[in-house]
Amino acid sequence: MIVVLKGGPSPEAEVSRKSAAAVVKALKNLGYKVLDLELDENIAKNLLKLQPEKVFIALHGVPGEDGSVQGLLETMGIPYTGCGVESSAVCMDKDATRRILKSHGIPVPAGETYFSPEEVNWIEIPCVVKPARTGSTVGISIVKEEKMLTEAVNLAFKYDRKIVIEEFIEGRELTVPVLNGKALPIVEIIPESGFYDYEAKYKKKTTKYEVPAQLPEKTTERIMKNAEKIYRILECKGAVRIDIRLDEMNVPYVLEVNTIPGMTERSLLPKSAAAAGITFEKLIEEILKG
Repeated sequence: MIVVLKGGPSPEAEVSRKSAAAVVKALKNLGYKVLDLELDENIAKNLLKLQPEKVFIALHGVPGEDGSVQGLLETMGIPYTGCGVESSAVCMDKDATRRILKSHGIPVPAGETYFSPEEVNWIEIPCVVKPARTGSTVGISIVKEEKMLTEAVNLAFKYDRKIVIEEFIEGRELTVPVLNGKALPIVEIIPESGFYDYEAKYKKKTTKYEVPAQLPEKTTERIMKNAEKIYRILECKGAVRIDIRLDEMNVPYVLEVNTIPGMTERSLLPKSAAAAGITFEKLIEEILKG
């Protein structure tokens, strides 16, 4: 039996449940015996009772994407999909990710990390204020006027005790999935508002996507090569999605690495896989076997 793990206490639980529903349907179509299971205080007891062959993790945010659940499964001796404990923890932490990538020569936006609102001394506007360890753009603000900074900082600290403030990179919004070490077609995201926030991701139908993104050949090659390098550097497994801002000089700045990309009907990984000729069911099976 395959258990698909969903939900939990994360602000992204609703998206997780939608991802899980799509995964369950695909696995059933592939002939697997499958059961979805909510992440709650009874998770260890329920897993011991079910004794699954493997757990397909369809969780988003903390604690599903930060290594906590992965550590529990390893302790219980249950195989699972996706990145391991250390890789999950590092990728979930935008501060840790940017420091590691920068040390390997991967372009990241200039930024600073803060541990309390009183520490914040950022002066470059516009900027991006984000909690260090959330996904789905939860708690993230683009600050275009200095008077907005305090409100954005307070919002970010509602979700984490550590925040990152980065320069705002004017340019194109791109994402590149990597499946089992191989980069898939780049997706360009064109939100109506100019900011790919939670509403644009999951609720508004006016956001446009171009797959593959229309980019110069050398730029495409650089982005895909960097994506595969990032996958290796961070010791990822299965499917990940790397979010990028491409500036006017075609320099790709890495914003974050998502170790459990969404699997809803509007998610970017399935769109990219489809452009590579990979059906949704085949994608799910590749992740399961990865």
